[in-house]
Amino acid sequence: MIRLLRLLPLALALLAVAPHAQTADMALPFDPAVRQGELANGLRYYVRANTEPEGRAELRLAVDAGSILEADDQRGLAHFVEHMAFNGTERFDEPELVRYLESVGTRFGPDLNAYTSFDETVYMLQVPTDSAQIFSTGLDVLREWAGSVTLDDQAIERERGVVLEEWRRGQGANERMNRIQFPIFYAGSQYAERLPIGLPEIIEGAPPEALRRYYRDWYRPDLMAVIVVGDVDADAVEAMIRDRFADLDTPADAPERTVFEVPFHDETRFALASDPEAPQTIVRVSFKRPVTRVRTAADARRSLVEDLFFSIFRSRLDEIRQEPGAPFALAFASNGSGLRTLGGASLLALVADDRVADAVEVLATEAERLRRFGVTEGELDRQKAETLRSAESAVAEADNQPSRNLAGAYVQSFLRDQPVLSPETDLALAQRLLPTITAEEVSAVANVLVSRENRVVAVNAPERDDLVLPTEADLAAVLAAVADADLDAYQDNTVEGPLVAEMPTPGTITDEDTDDELGTTTWTLSNGAHVILKPTTFKADEVWLQATSPGGSSLLDDDEVAIAGGAAGYVGQAGVGAFDQVALGKKLTGQIVQVRPTIGSDTEGFSGRAAPADLETLFQLVHLYVTAPRRDEAAFQASQAQTRGFLANQVTTPRVAFSDTLSQTLNGYHPRSRTLSQYLADLDRADLDQAFAFYQERFADVSDFTFVLVGAFEPEAVRPFVETYLASLPGGGRDEEAREVVMTPPPGVVEKTVRAGVEPQAQVAVVFHGTMDADDREDRVRVAAVADVLSKALREELREDRGGVYGVSVRPSIDQDNDQVQVQITFGTDPERVDELVAAVFEQVEAVRAGQAAPEHLAAFQEQQRRGMETSLQENRYWLSILAEAAKRDTDPQDAIDEPDLAAVLTMDDIAHTARLVLDPEQVVRVTLLPAASGE
Repeated sequence: MIRLLRLLPLALALLAVAPHAQTADMALPFDPAVRQGELANGLRYYVRANTEPEGRAELRLAVDAGSILEADDQRGLAHFVEHMAFNGTERFDEPELVRYLESVGTRFGPDLNAYTSFDETVYMLQVPTDSAQIFSTGLDVLREWAGSVTLDDQAIERERGVVLEEWRRGQGANERMNRIQFPIFYAGSQYAERLPIGLPEIIEGAPPEALRRYYRDWYRPDLMAVIVVGDVDADAVEAMIRDRFADLDTPADAPERTVFEVPFHDETRFALASDPEAPQTIVRVSFKRPVTRVRTAADARRSLVEDLFFSIFRSRLDEIRQEPGAPFALAFASNGSGLRTLGGASLLALVADDRVADAVEVLATEAERLRRFGVTEGELDRQKAETLRSAESAVAEADNQPSRNLAGAYVQSFLRDQPVLSPETDLALAQRLLPTITAEEVSAVANVLVSRENRVVAVNAPERDDLVLPTEADLAAVLAAVADADLDAYQDNTVEGPLVAEMPTPGTITDEDTDDELGTTTWTLSNGAHVILKPTTFKADEVWLQATSPGGSSLLDDDEVAIAGGAAGYVGQAGVGAFDQVALGKKLTGQIVQVRPTIGSDTEGFSGRAAPADLETLFQLVHLYVTAPRRDEAAFQASQAQTRGFLANQVTTPRVAFSDTLSQTLNGYHPRSRTLSQYLADLDRADLDQAFAFYQERFADVSDFTFVLVGAFEPEAVRPFVETYLASLPGGGRDEEAREVVMTPPPGVVEKTVRAGVEPQAQVAVVFHGTMDADDREDRVRVAAVADVLSKALREELREDRGGVYGVSVRPSIDQDNDQVQVQITFGTDPERVDELVAAVFEQVEAVRAGQAAPEHLAAFQEQQRRGMETSLQENRYWLSILAEAAKRDTDPQDAIDEPDLAAVLTMDDIAHTARLVLDPEQVVRVTLLPAASGE
């Protein structure tokens, strides 16, 4: 029956794209695996049974209302109301809701969250499904959010500070430039005046009735959808939704849900903004178009044509990016405007400060080149192959789609009023449509990107005395010149021949060991390397690779790190063998495979992934990165330029000044600890010859390498690849260890203040540090528990009780090589409240040390650990990480799997004892960022 249901949409899709005019407007079929419905009150619902991961369900409440609907006295209250949904409902008093959900394993943030945008508000919740009561309560929470948020006066007053801190956190150069540009982008529309974060004076002073009015007007069933995707019985869930949500009513005097348009314009507009703290120079050329939906076969064809065009355009821009003289470090072509009510397209580039006009010229030139000469048949064939391969992979993974992704797709389906197609339907469309799409059709999309109408050219750049930025007239002249320029057609250069020019003489597997409990097989190769294989069934079209060997950049002297430390990055951007990076990308068309060489602080190795059908290519790439790396001066220069483009202006930002001071202090100003400005200066010292020689030396002998392979494969199927491409690599019995590099914080209490920036923002870091037996896994679990318990206590104290922060992070780190432990607490706040909140932090720390932490916080940590491991054990990347880490440290991978069991037996006395060890108020670093003006 399931197979027949899957064939039905495929058959309908084939009918819909049949070459008959009357079928072009046939509606595309919604994925039949989704249970859809509408209650009498207008509320929509989408239910999907899905077991990725098992024992979990993703719940969503989507509200078709956002900041665009706010009245003048409500600017920011749509977002404020979203906050209030977590601060008390008729059934759950504050802070009962969050505490309850954490007690059943839900994590605040990753599993429990919400967002507000211009046009919608969406609540997100993940709950376990192995308990009927817990799942039922999860649906009750959605029902409470939909119609029973209390919006209590006192709770509103407490939450004002939290919302203001979120507003404060968003202030800075980018926000200041947005305030200049948004009125130009969205001129004549409500969007120019209704940013979701709102106005601070309204957040701070709006009467509670204004929030209640927004909630009453817009939180109503005819603007809502409930989405449930997970390990559930769809029939039962549908009945539960009907039972819970049928009583919601739309008020008789409810206002109309207006759809706001963005006016079009005949001319090109310019939105130029600069700021002393701008972190990067960005050029964006945007084009407005009517919004479109994909509902019919004709829509699907149009969408596919545009996707092909923009993918080809991105590839061309990426080729230019890799040239040493490129004016940008990154360039991108995209389809869409970011607004539900506006279509569009954009060309975006991250640009060198003095190359703004050059970047605009290159973007416009490539669009014009495409308009005049079109795409080549080779480009189109490759992109068709990529599109088809992606659709085939989606079908292979049809039973393994993450519930989180599916829930997101159904939310967007409701909000954008278009169907979600099954993977089988997508593949059928691709198979039927791709052969009929011509180069002329794809090329015609370029006409959108050369039009003077509805075009907006935006520039965000730093403001400096030594930098002269182009004016509107300058950029208009550039665009006009491109329109009249003599251009040559794009040359689609490729490299012929096999990836591996000469097949290596295979080595052998000399020993084999199996671990039935872990489900792993370990091979010892004739060159001394080891391969750990973990076949899984979690994903049908996914295999991950990680390889490590001890050494890394620790083997360089301190003054050599700047010269040769970037070796893996340079080689990784140069391609392999006869193929530079561009040619390699074209060679790998139609394959799902990637490999990257890595050199870390204490290891070197590889990371990569492939579809099972492309595993031989994965092993070939590893082989080539060892035996035939490329020394490519052009790639080296391009890499240097790109790094500068990404980072150069960030030196001026307050957050970098803060983070540099913090990291330098914690690392004891060790020579290897570099500020961003020092790192940028080091780029000038980098030497390709020395870097390449270091790379070759690190990968010259693989006898101490351990390769870990996890995913959808059988060991016997990869045996010939391992023998041919791994066992044949050079190996001479290398036995070495990484050099010890110890960076330690200064002893005692150290306090530093950084003054930077113009916004009234403060950032605080309080870092406790000490030593412990880092090889003791029980101690590591205790440290994690202490940090989590403290995090929950600080969230309640600093955010919920005091309204002083938007969020507070408590992050433990343990250096197993040097037996060092740190617990880092960071938060942003009003500069006037720093001392108050720091004092509150130390009060909570002392409470945990004294055994006065809330027992429910420990219980929540224990349940979250247990629930987290349930899902982790169904993920290839988790297995990859624990197997690779165990191989690196010569430990048992089972230790990581057993951590929730260790957490489960912790007591409050354990928490207090460990807290006294790792939260020593006599060993702490405190760094505070304050605005520059506060020091004057």
